[in-house]
Amino acid sequence: MNRWVGIVSLRETAPPTPVHRIALAIDAARNRTSYQLAGQKVSYARMRSALRRLGQDHARHHEWQRYEYCVDLASDFFDGGHPPTGLPAWLTSELQSLLDGRSGTPSTGRRRAQAAPRRTDSRPGHQRRASTRRSLTASPETIHPARPVRSASPETGPRPSSEPVRPYSRAERRLDVHDVIFPALCMPPVSLVGEYGQEIAENVGKAVGGWNAGPEATTWLGLAAEHRSHLFESHHADQVTPHVLGLLDRLGATALDVILLDAYTQWATPRKAGEQSSQHAHRRAAANLALGAWATKHGLVRMGAGEAQQPARSVFEGVARQILGALSLCGEHEIARRLVASVWHDLDHPSSGAGTDSVTLAQTAFQKEGLTYDYNEEGPDHRKVFRAAVRTGTGRTAEGIGQSKKAARAAAAQALLDAYPQVAAAASPGRKATPANLPAASPRPYPQPGNRHRDAVSDLAAMFELGHRTHGLLAQALTHVSWVHENQEAATAARQRDNHLLAHHGSHVVDYLAAHVRVRRALAHGLTPDEDEARILTSSDDDTARLGATLQLTEGLLTSRGESGQGRTAVSDAAQAVVAAAWRVHGPRLLGRRPAILDDWLSSLDHQHDPVTVLNAMATTYGIDHEYTYDVSGPDHLKCYAATISLRDAQGRVHRWTEHLPGTSGKPEAKKATAEALLDILTAPINGVVDDLPASERDLLAFLLRAQLDGLGRPTERQRARILARGDLGTDLLTTGDTAAFLAWAERVRPLLGQGDTAVPDALRELYRKVLDDARIGPGSLLRRMAADTGSDAASVVRRNAADAVRRALSSGPQAASVRDVVQDWWRDQAPATGVTVRDDMRQEVFRPLPVHLGALDETLTWCGEAAEAAGTRIDVELTVQEGTLHVWLGLGKVDVRTACDDFARLLSHTLPYTDCLVGDDHVLLRLHGRPETDPVCPLAAAGMDAYVSGPLERRRPAGEAADELVGARDEQLYS
Repeated sequence: MNRWVGIVSLRETAPPTPVHRIALAIDAARNRTSYQLAGQKVSYARMRSALRRLGQDHARHHEWQRYEYCVDLASDFFDGGHPPTGLPAWLTSELQSLLDGRSGTPSTGRRRAQAAPRRTDSRPGHQRRASTRRSLTASPETIHPARPVRSASPETGPRPSSEPVRPYSRAERRLDVHDVIFPALCMPPVSLVGEYGQEIAENVGKAVGGWNAGPEATTWLGLAAEHRSHLFESHHADQVTPHVLGLLDRLGATALDVILLDAYTQWATPRKAGEQSSQHAHRRAAANLALGAWATKHGLVRMGAGEAQQPARSVFEGVARQILGALSLCGEHEIARRLVASVWHDLDHPSSGAGTDSVTLAQTAFQKEGLTYDYNEEGPDHRKVFRAAVRTGTGRTAEGIGQSKKAARAAAAQALLDAYPQVAAAASPGRKATPANLPAASPRPYPQPGNRHRDAVSDLAAMFELGHRTHGLLAQALTHVSWVHENQEAATAARQRDNHLLAHHGSHVVDYLAAHVRVRRALAHGLTPDEDEARILTSSDDDTARLGATLQLTEGLLTSRGESGQGRTAVSDAAQAVVAAAWRVHGPRLLGRRPAILDDWLSSLDHQHDPVTVLNAMATTYGIDHEYTYDVSGPDHLKCYAATISLRDAQGRVHRWTEHLPGTSGKPEAKKATAEALLDILTAPINGVVDDLPASERDLLAFLLRAQLDGLGRPTERQRARILARGDLGTDLLTTGDTAAFLAWAERVRPLLGQGDTAVPDALRELYRKVLDDARIGPGSLLRRMAADTGSDAASVVRRNAADAVRRALSSGPQAASVRDVVQDWWRDQAPATGVTVRDDMRQEVFRPLPVHLGALDETLTWCGEAAEAAGTRIDVELTVQEGTLHVWLGLGKVDVRTACDDFARLLSHTLPYTDCLVGDDHVLLRLHGRPETDPVCPLAAAGMDAYVSGPLERRRPAGEAADELVGARDEQLYS
């Protein structure tokens, strides 16, 4: 009885096979060199290349699950392999678009096809996705043609043009709305949260005037009260990384922004967006301070012993935001709002110090009663918080906090005025509201807006389920400032203004929605996200312009005669204003129910670094110093910037590169374009377009390659992961087993480096070995993922057994000296248990196996032999050598071979060099390839190939270490 009992499924005995069955299996494998993709025949080599390109694209977007899927699948496309036919729809679509050349401007590192002309435009590489998102990544100008001439009206004004007027056709917008379904959140460990969550929930309930927290909210509130110092000291950092606290902090900060602006817009209507922004910044600082003081007063923060000695004010403020984030995460936005309102009394009123001398007003209002102030100080010297208590002669009291005594006194005075508004009103009967605080009349729709504007408002109202009463607000969202300037009378008659205030409000709402989606998905995946998974970036104008383009807002945007309405800023402002209009009607309902267009856009947002940051990280890895300078051209109102980057490598060599953009470009755009160009050119050798590069780009490519070789030190595991995801120095070709492509890459860069027979740096040899070990046995490897399968079903047991067998094949091969010795030793052990037939057709062919080949053969024979024994059938073994490859055919009569051996065969092929394991209906075919006899290769290629055929790092330790130590270390590494 062995591990296969209850796992191997029996089937009818196969009919007798002919003697030449191994020849049939070999011939069938030789014929499998192309793949049928949606009716199109694609060679395996081309599929490997396409999958690597898509994997790099998903890695740049930090979609690591899709990256792993693409990389794992690329390894299945070896000649003779039988990769899966049922690919996911998203991958099939991306592959078809890439292979058919429909992907438009390719992603970073792919800006030119083999014979493509010089590009005339530039976009950040993180926005150039596969063609499935082409409509989202293109700029508004490329998505929509120039709008037709509008008919003249009193509101829109005449639009003279020499072009013919096209007939009006209504834009087709996607109007469906759906409820957002998020995966269940992972629950923090009870050993970390303990009973603390209940204590936090009770304090929140007291502050908001009563609240029954559910189990999920209670648990997450307990985690939200953690500070990273306590997380480390409690030894839970391996279960919950500090990045989880960062996610909660970021979500809480965006929720606080929206809460403050929601309240502000109820009583204030500033003249300009800058005034609203300035007021918001002041109110946010005051609210943060109040929340931090609340957390301090109730002792809600759990800090490490060292941090608690002299805690900074920012610690308490950060934990308070984490609590807001936890409330929002659990769907309690209204509780978060009530918490802010109870802690910071200025939420629904003008903040103290915002233009009103509250101390003087309080002194005037309560002059007859008399006022006295008492002060308390909290916190260390460098982070003091002052608390002021004001008391009248009749016993009326109020409190305020601030970063100085003056600010605390002003806050306390304002709190007193807010608590007794009738006294303040009686003391200042003639006091009027400031212009910024006048209530705004509800805007009305324009009487004759034109078909496009009217239809856009109607579609948006239906899309966001807003009803007809909001048409005036949506009309404001689609009113550009230039139109108001030219049509002041019409705007005044409709009580309208431009969309800048709405856009400012909407920018914070968009960031809140995006953060909510990001945090929910990250914390549903696990509580140990890395830095990339926990990154939440503010949406850019390019992002919101893509949303506006998808909503087709240019079709309804009211602009002046000189403004096209299709510029990035105009479309971005309109999109943010539309979201703000919807939020003002629905509020937090948008967190759980929203238009499908908005939900798709939020899901596709890239919380990643732009090309400038990516280039900075790469330069740091290879010790390249760089700086940007700018050239300015054009008149003042049409300035155009061009960025020049100066690069200095570790050897002191200097190279400069300038990227010119058409039209008028600002400094950020110019800087991004230059960084993007360097990243694009660096990947040319992988695409095989080196010979087509202009001389200037070849020189830059040669400089960058030399800089990488000369500046490579000892990269960390994280840096190696980035090197591999970018495909630097051909690492991705080696890890997917595409040695032919790696040799071709090395030959392409050989003339660029001009090394000749110069020795390759030891750092590069070490890099190749370590990235291969990372891919084969590292934390993200297929081997580790199979070994970590904790299921109790038969398939999970098979996967764990397969991982164990392949680990042994990789790390501790048999002591036999030849293939025949391995087969003979196995036959001696197996024959007593089940019938064995061995046919040796190796003859005098010379086959020199690698050390891992003997381990692979031994484990494959054992795996299949145990399966045959469990099924009560015999096993037939045939061996032959053809063209330097050893073929081992193992026939299994009553075994469901695919169920029993698929995972083992796939894992063996992925992990071991020059090893293919193929599964048929009634047999397993093991192919062990001898190291190819090629022409003398350059040192760079030799270094990569030496690393490819070598074993794991543990087998390359000093000879004095004991063998049992090696196996024990590997066991601990794999199963820890």
